[in-house]
Amino acid sequence: MKFLSARDFHPVAFLGLMLVTTTAFPTSQVWRGDITGDTTPNRPVYTTSQVGGLITYVLREILEMRKELCSGNSDCMNNDDALSENNLKLPEIRRNDGCFQTGYNQEICLLKITSGLLKYQIYLEYMKNNLQDNKKDKARVIQSNTEALIHIFKQEVTDSYKIVLPSPTSSALLMEKLESQKEWLRTKTIQLILKSLEEFLKVTLRSTRQT
Repeated sequence: MKFLSARDFHPVAFLGLMLVTTTAFPTSQVWRGDITGDTTPNRPVYTTSQVGGLITYVLREILEMRKELCSGNSDCMNNDDALSENNLKLPEIRRNDGCFQTGYNQEICLLKITSGLLKYQIYLEYMKNNLQDNKKDKARVIQSNTEALIHIFKQEVTDSYKIVLPSPTSSALLMEKLESQKEWLRTKTIQLILKSLEEFLKVTLRSTRQT
C-alpha cells in the first residue's frame, strides 16, 4: 500500500481510518508501498487488513442506514422495485472485471473498483442532500470514507490515466434527473443506491484479500 498521511483525508474519513488502524489484525502484507523506498516520517503504510477494515466499517454504516430507512420493515431490505422504476446505471463488478478468484487480475480489478467508486460519488451526494438530521450525518460518513477508499485505490493503479472519471456534464444531468423524482420515490432510490454500493464493496473486500 502506498504511504498516506493524515492530511490527505477528510476529517470524517480519517476518523474511519483511525478506527481501522486500531482494530485491524496485525499483518506484514502491504500493497506495493513496501518497495517504494519512501521513509518520510509520519506517513503510515496501510496493510491489506487495514484496507479491509475500512471497507468493513463502511459496510456496517451502510447496513445501519438501510435498516433505519426501512423502519423495521424486513421486506424493504430486499425490495428492488426502485431499480426498474429509476433505471439507474449503478456501477457493478462483473465476472470479466478481474476481481473474482477465477480470472483474477489485480490491475484490471483496481481500475474497475476505483472507477466505480468515483461514479458512486454523485449518487452519494444525492443521498446526502435528501436526508435529514442524523441520517444526513451518516450519509456524510459513508461518502467521506468512500472518498478515502478512492484515494487509497488510486495509489495502487499502475496506469492511472485508465481510470474512468465521471463526466461533469453527465453527473449534472444525472443529479437533475434524480432530484426531479417524486418525493415518495426518493427513499426507495436511496435504498437502491445503498444496496448496490453494499454489493460493490463486498466484492471489493473479497478482491483485496487476493492481493
